[in-house]
Amino acid sequence: MAASRSSERTAREFYETKQKAVQYYQSNQVPEKLEEILNSMFYENPDDVYGRLSEYFETLSKPSTISKLVSQQVYDSKGQPTLQTEVHCVVKGVDKHITTTTLCNATTLSDSAPIERKEADETERLQFVQAAIEYINGPINEKVKGLNPKDQKEIDTTICEIIQKLKEEHEEKERLLKEQQAEQEPQQPQKETTKEDRTSPKARKKGSAKSATVVVEEPKEQLFAGSNALCLVSQSMVKTAALLNKIHLYEHIASLRYEQTPEKYRLPLPMASILSFGKAAACKLNMFKEVMIVPNPCKPMDEAIKQMFSIYNQVGKALFTKFGVVSKNVNDLGCYMPTYDKPEQALDLIQESMTHLGLTPGEDFNIVLNCAAHEMFDMDKGKYEITTGVFKGPDDMAEVYNDLLTRYPAIIAIIDPLKKQPDAEPWVKVIEKISEKCYILGDHLYPRTERFVNEGLGEYKSSAVVLKLQQMTTITDTINAVKFLCDEGLETVISTVQAESGESLLADLAIGIGAKFIKLGAPSRGERVALYNRLLQIGTVLKEKDALTQDEVHEFPNILPPPPPEPDPEEEGAAQAETENTDDKKKK
Repeated sequence: MAASRSSERTAREFYETKQKAVQYYQSNQVPEKLEEILNSMFYENPDDVYGRLSEYFETLSKPSTISKLVSQQVYDSKGQPTLQTEVHCVVKGVDKHITTTTLCNATTLSDSAPIERKEADETERLQFVQAAIEYINGPINEKVKGLNPKDQKEIDTTICEIIQKLKEEHEEKERLLKEQQAEQEPQQPQKETTKEDRTSPKARKKGSAKSATVVVEEPKEQLFAGSNALCLVSQSMVKTAALLNKIHLYEHIASLRYEQTPEKYRLPLPMASILSFGKAAACKLNMFKEVMIVPNPCKPMDEAIKQMFSIYNQVGKALFTKFGVVSKNVNDLGCYMPTYDKPEQALDLIQESMTHLGLTPGEDFNIVLNCAAHEMFDMDKGKYEITTGVFKGPDDMAEVYNDLLTRYPAIIAIIDPLKKQPDAEPWVKVIEKISEKCYILGDHLYPRTERFVNEGLGEYKSSAVVLKLQQMTTITDTINAVKFLCDEGLETVISTVQAESGESLLADLAIGIGAKFIKLGAPSRGERVALYNRLLQIGTVLKEKDALTQDEVHEFPNILPPPPPEPDPEEEGAAQAETENTDDKKKK
C-alpha cells in the first residue's frame, strides 16, 4: 500500500515537472523556433547540420555584456611604462576573455627639449599610468559592468563622465588643501613694484634702444592624471565589439562612422618617414623634422608598400656608402639622420634613391615634408631657424616654401609650415602662395581631437588635419572630428605617435573612417611593420571582394583666406557722420 502511494506521488511529481517544462519552453518560444529552423534546414540542406543549428540559436541568444576589465602596466616600443587592458564578457552565458589592448604613448615634448623637462615628463607619464590602472580596475570597471560592448557611444560617454567626476573631486580636494595652507601661513607684505622691475631683462641691456619682440610660448596643457584611461578603454571596446560581431575591425568602425557598413572602401595612402632632422639632430638642417614618401593614388597597395621598403633600404645603402656605418643610426620613428646642412641634400637623396630603383619622383612616389614649425621657431628672436644661424621671419616663410615647391615639384604636402600665433596673417600668406601646389596639413596647429570639434579651425585654414589616438581621445571623438572635417570639405590624416605598442588598430581606423593618408613612421621595426602588414592584409581582402575605390589624382584645394568681417551698420553710419562733420569744419 505504501509502495503504491509512493508510486502515485512520483508519477504526480513527474507530471507536474513535465507541465513546468512545457510552460518554460513555450514561454521562450522554443518549439516554434525549433520548428522554424528545422523546416528551413530541410530545404537548405547544409553540410554541417549542427553548425547551422548553432549559428541559428546564437542569433537568438542574449547580447554579450561586459563582465570585467583588468588593467596592468606594460611597456611600449621606447621602453616606457604604458597601459594594457583585458576585456572579459559574458557570451552565451559563459564568462570569456575577449580582447587585450595596449596603449601607445604620446608626448608633447620635442626631441630637443632639455633633459630636466624630459625627466619631468617621464615622472608624469608614470603617474598617469598608475592612476589610469586604478581607475580602470575600480570605478570604470564597476560602471561598464553589464553594458553591451557594441554600444560604443554610450560607453565612451560613460567613461568620460567618470573621469570628469574624478577630476572635479580631485580639484575640490586641491582647493581645500590650498585654503588650509593659506590660513596656516603668515601673510607676507607685498613688495612695491618699481619701474625697473617692470622692465624686461632684454630691455635693461646696455645699449638697447628698445626691448626685442618676445613671442610667448603656449603653456603645456594640464591634463588630469589617469585621463589616458579614456583612450585605452575606448579602443578596447571597439576591438571587442568587432570580434563579437565576427567582422573585421575596419568594417565595424565604418558602421560607426556611416551608421551602416559601406559597400566600397578607400585605402589610405601610407606616409613612410625616411629621413629626420631638426634641432635635436647632429646637423644644421632644422627646416624638416621628417622627410616622407607617399605612393601615387593609382598604385596598388601591395606594390606601393613593397617599393616603399625598397626606397627606405636604398637610402640606407646610399648613406652607408657616403658616411659609413654610423649613418645608418635611426631615431624613435626609424628615420635615418644624416648630418646635412641644406634641404636640397635631403630631397636629392630621396629622389636619387627612387631613380636608382627605376621609379620616377612625382609619378610613382611623391614627397611629404613635416616641417614641425613649432620646433624650429626661435622664441627669443620670433623667427624660424631653418638652418643653424639662418633665420627667417614669419612673413618670409611663404616665399621659402614656394621656392622649394618650384624646384621640387614631387613635394605634394607640407605639415605645419608655420607655428600657430595670435596673428594669423603669415599663415594666410602661406596658404595664398602655395595651397594650389600642395596639401597643407595641420598637426600641432590644432587642439587635441576631442577638443577639435568644439574649437574648430579658427583662422588657420588647411587642406587636411592630422588626428591621433592619444590621452583622452576616444573612438567617438575621432569619428565626430572626421564628420566635422568632411562637412568643412577637409581630408583626414591618421597618425601614429612616437612610442608605439605593436597594435595594428590604427590601420583599421584609417580605412574605416575613410582617411586620405595614414602616417606610419619608417618602414622598419616590428611595431611599425605591423601596421604596414595590416594595410596589405586589408587591401587583399577588399580586392577579393571587389570593394576597393581610390582617388585617381591629387587635387589640391585652393584655400581662400577668411572674408573680412562685415561692418556694423550703426558704426558705419557714425563713422560717415563724423567724416561729414570733419569736412564741414574744414570748409568753414
